[in-house]
Amino acid sequence: MNYLFYGKDNGRIQKEITKVIAQYGDDCDSVVYDLNTVKMGEVMGDLMTPPFFHAHKVIIVRHCDFLVSGSLDFDISQFESFLKEPILENTLILTHESEKCDSRKKIVKLIHQTCRVKSFQNLEERDKRSYVAEKCRELGISITQEALSRLTERLNRDTAMIDLQLEKLACYPLEINAEAIDALISREIEDNVFELSEAILKGKFKKAFHTYKDMISLSNDPVYLLAVIASQMRFYYQVKVCLMQGMSEERIASYLKAHPYRVKLTVQIVSNIEIDKIMKILDAVLTCDLDIKSGKREKYLAFEMFMIQCQEEIV
Repeated sequence: MNYLFYGKDNGRIQKEITKVIAQYGDDCDSVVYDLNTVKMGEVMGDLMTPPFFHAHKVIIVRHCDFLVSGSLDFDISQFESFLKEPILENTLILTHESEKCDSRKKIVKLIHQTCRVKSFQNLEERDKRSYVAEKCRELGISITQEALSRLTERLNRDTAMIDLQLEKLACYPLEINAEAIDALISREIEDNVFELSEAILKGKFKKAFHTYKDMISLSNDPVYLLAVIASQMRFYYQVKVCLMQGMSEERIASYLKAHPYRVKLTVQIVSNIEIDKIMKILDAVLTCDLDIKSGKREKYLAFEMFMIQCQEEIV
């Protein structure tokens, strides 16, 4: 049996690959090809050759962009032959980090007909807490409910990253409380930028400065922070416009092609904020970026001046 595993959750994809390899026992060889660095044509030779020193061979092909876009750069007829009449001693596993494959492509249709296809998307926000709680039980982690809530909020939706962080917590000898989560689990950069953007928009500049200093201490560049804040402010603006047009959260998420949870949080932030205020902050971000790139101001000073400007002129 050959396989196609696709989706954003690399953790579960890797676990599934490990399960496939394990079913062939110790006398199995595995080979990994990355189509970012090799051509599929180079893979075909190995694919069409039975294993020499093992009873079975698993060939893993990562970043299969031909499943979602672009033209094929290899002998499609040979590949089709393998899929229709596979070499029993060889197992092919195709992977791609996409939410879906292009079902209009002939090769994708054939793969669905001849391979076992599984989709592995990141956990939904509503499922993340139960996943984290279950993993804590499996690992014997003693954790308070408050700490569990804070931990769930801080982790992203990739199960590989969740598992990695929980394995670290499993080494903690005491019951884990909220303070331990703050000390042991770092926030994702996106979460910090979201918190920083919200603080600036709501005029909480003491919190904004503290968050900024924390991010700089972790070697985040002010130019990068400005770019992400600009993106966040544009999203605030888009959501605010949609709200002014009477759209529901569900409709906004569909229209902006955004995650419903992100839209929900943004609606809570911008509901009582004037749209002009968002635009003024966006203008200040762009001015600061121009000052840095033109050499008018040093980047760290420019960013701090930007936050002072927001405090004095915008709020």
